[in-house]
Amino acid sequence: MKRTVLFAAAAALMVVTSCNKESAIPSLSEEQKVSIEVSIVSNTTPTKATGEVNTSAQAYHTADEAAINNLQVFVFAGDALDGYSSAEAGSTEVECTAGTRDIYCIVNAPSLSDIKTKTALLAATSSLAEDSDNFEMVGYKAGQQITREGSSQITVEVSRIASKIVVKAIQNALRVQGPMTIRRVYITNVAGEVNYGLDYSPDVQGTWYNKGGYQASNNLGSFTQDLGLSAEVASGDSYSVDHYFYAYPNDNAYAPHGNAGWTPKRTLLVVQVEYNGALYDYPVDLGVDLESNKMYVINNLKLVNLGNPDDGGEGGEDEEDIVSGASVEVDVQVVDWGLILLGDESGEIII
Repeated sequence: MKRTVLFAAAAALMVVTSCNKESAIPSLSEEQKVSIEVSIVSNTTPTKATGEVNTSAQAYHTADEAAINNLQVFVFAGDALDGYSSAEAGSTEVECTAGTRDIYCIVNAPSLSDIKTKTALLAATSSLAEDSDNFEMVGYKAGQQITREGSSQITVEVSRIASKIVVKAIQNALRVQGPMTIRRVYITNVAGEVNYGLDYSPDVQGTWYNKGGYQASNNLGSFTQDLGLSAEVASGDSYSVDHYFYAYPNDNAYAPHGNAGWTPKRTLLVVQVEYNGALYDYPVDLGVDLESNKMYVINNLKLVNLGNPDDGGEGGEDEEDIVSGASVEVDVQVVDWGLILLGDESGEIII
């Protein structure tokens, strides 16, 4: 599965200038080292506000989405590590040598202090499960000139690795009419890992959650699902409670399901409702690739026809067969998570 490559340009940047001693990897003697201060700036403002998304002139986030728990800074001369430092803050001092250097910042990740090359850093794996404490973020600045006098401060912008999916309202527009009860809202085929270069998705042996549907033994709790709901919605009314889910980048690629076994495929939103004593599943194709630090906002999920009859098991065709027909319209608003504001609230998915 192809991936948008965040670090492609930087990963390809190999500074080789034999005529300039400061561009080559110099001796690591103490006399040649300089100390620089590297600070990060997030493209969102930390806040504890909850229950809102980016739909007005002010950005809102759920608790701790922008928290900075720790920072690791890597300075590379070509592919070789020239300096490393970590701190439990948004800035740290790093000792390195003078020359043209690439600076990478990794936020809220486990210790990566054993990494010695840029290639190894970009190939290292980030885990969505680690984001349950604080969201991992990445950023880099390529071709930074470091002089022997040092630089007072270098700022690197970082952004989250995860994607965010938001459901703001579910409308009972069933043609059969009558009240319905919302029982579950969740996402399936959730990629659970990616490298720091952001240029691959896990293969079939990699980490995935809710593969092919809800899986009681293979999920990330509230990160991927809201279960046990009992929200009755009268005919024509809407259930207006925000639901937030998180996933790692994943292409919107179709893969068949059935007896052949599960294979990597697109992330789906699934809503389960009860109508007239029976359960129905509504698998929704978001219609877009999931990208890092993007937010996918469904302002209204409009249910017009009954969904797939629930088979009572985990996964299966009832949770994977996209509800289709003339009444299906998908409109998902995609925004930078905490950076770009939505112009209106007209986005709907009609089923």
